[in-house]
Amino acid sequence: MELGKNIIKIRKENNLTQDDLADKYFVTRQTISNWENGKSYPDLETLLKISDDFNISLDILLKEDRKMIEKIDTSVKATKKYKNLLIYFIVGVCLLLFFGYKAVMLNKYSYDKVDMDTSTIFNEIVYVNKEEYDGKRINIDNMSIANYFEDYTNANPTSPIKVKRNKDQEVESFYSTSSMTQYIYVLDEESISLAMDNEENELVSTSDSMKKFLDKNEIKSDVDLLMYIKNNYYFKNNIFTFTSNMKRNYTLNAFASLTIIDFNNIALIKGDLSGYIINTKNEAPYTIKEIHILNKDKQYIITLSGEEITNNEFINKLLSTVEFN
Repeated sequence: MELGKNIIKIRKENNLTQDDLADKYFVTRQTISNWENGKSYPDLETLLKISDDFNISLDILLKEDRKMIEKIDTSVKATKKYKNLLIYFIVGVCLLLFFGYKAVMLNKYSYDKVDMDTSTIFNEIVYVNKEEYDGKRINIDNMSIANYFEDYTNANPTSPIKVKRNKDQEVESFYSTSSMTQYIYVLDEESISLAMDNEENELVSTSDSMKKFLDKNEIKSDVDLLMYIKNNYYFKNNIFTFTSNMKRNYTLNAFASLTIIDFNNIALIKGDLSGYIINTKNEAPYTIKEIHILNKDKQYIITLSGEEITNNEFINKLLSTVEFN
């Protein structure tokens, strides 16, 4: 029996007119007439509703109606085709948005490689052994060192000091002290401010990516951080880099270029102390050495200027008196 005859049978068994059926399925009476005469067919959604409403299976409803079965088969195939096209379109849009976003992030967190000779990091080692010292001391937070500087006072730490070159000649040198948190603890914060040349300080969010990076590479102090930069600089981003890692690499590159670029050598302190000595690119008599002594999460910084107090003999003598409270 064809579909049209089945619809007539269903309508009459349920005492429905063509108008009743038309109202039920939101079509015209003429449409119902065309269904019953085989001039047109209900769509698949309407067939399912007829099947449900009158408790008759699609198999029985469509039995022997080859044309309708072929139409449904064609309709299903077309639906699948459009669904696949829709899926491809959605995937394409998502990929476009993804790569667009990554391109924007890559541009934001790109950092040109700065030309620096990382081989000068820790190519020298300074061994420090503790010596007894009972004279005056200079205090820097929880650390103290010998006061070998006659004119130095804590009240005015950047004032020039007098150093005798010989019995008759005095020269001025500069000496200062300060303390701050180790760089790795600053980098490990949720966000840090990077001072860029000729730009306002930019606040860079590092989230927990930096912590994972530090833990994974067993970086526990500034010495470990500088050693890692020596062996790996520079940290390159690409479009497939996670955004959190882009931020982390940007931060590390900025740190390296801002911290290391003006130094011609970083010597490692070993022995009774942990830390490093930075030599600037200035030439004598304007030689400047920056001594970083590490203890817990702090770094204690001693800045020396002048050839009389930047030679290795004096530095060893000074560092041998270091004590922590």
